[in-house]
Amino acid sequence: MGVYHITYAPERGEIYLYFDAECNFSCWGCIARFHPIDCHLMGKQLPVRGSLSPEDVLPLLKLYPFKRVFFMGSEPTVDTSFVPLALRLKKEFLSYNILLTNGYEFVETGIIDEVCVSIKAITKVIFKDFTGREYPERVLSNFAKYYSTSHLKLRAESVLIPGYIDQKEIAKIAKFISSIDSKIPYRIDAYMPFGEKDKFRRPSIEEMQEAKRVAEKYLKNVSILHYGCKIKYGVERVY
Repeated sequence: MGVYHITYAPERGEIYLYFDAECNFSCWGCIARFHPIDCHLMGKQLPVRGSLSPEDVLPLLKLYPFKRVFFMGSEPTVDTSFVPLALRLKKEFLSYNILLTNGYEFVETGIIDEVCVSIKAITKVIFKDFTGREYPERVLSNFAKYYSTSHLKLRAESVLIPGYIDQKEIAKIAKFISSIDSKIPYRIDAYMPFGEKDKFRRPSIEEMQEAKRVAEKYLKNVSILHYGCKIKYGVERVY
């Protein structure tokens, strides 16, 4: 367990920490498994290195002026390095900490300022088939708990997979989010196939736009991310 990859965005003053603990989900086509390096560095042949402990990470970060830290990768909440590292970054650097999570575990500490929950599915059959886990209600309950935590900012995202997690499922997710607050930001990401043998395909831009229109029936702040989007900023590899 630990941090296997670190990148830095100079224009934004942001650090991205990728954790390698085994995820508590087993999602088909997991981007962390098939594309473990920062997506801004895609196309470059970069090796994945060994894990770093919090004591190893902190000296590296002192070399970069940053304000915000993203905790991501496989699933930070199941990595024993996550909480100690987030705590030290908050205390020593006064960092603004942002957690990217599947929401199955709830973080009760006061070390996180913002949470983005990836809501995989709401329909029980799809959720179990896709993640290997029961009880999507657990994710939804934790999402509501994050919303009720006064100091936190909350947003959500989902992956659009044609013929599987499609516009119909996106509508269900958007409807759930709106039942809590229709102003919660929601991003829909395009599924990224891991190879020619993948049973799912990449959604078209038109399918992404249709999913956005469906979600906007319930939510006020919906965006999409797909292969046609321009990269807005560059990153440097720290580790």
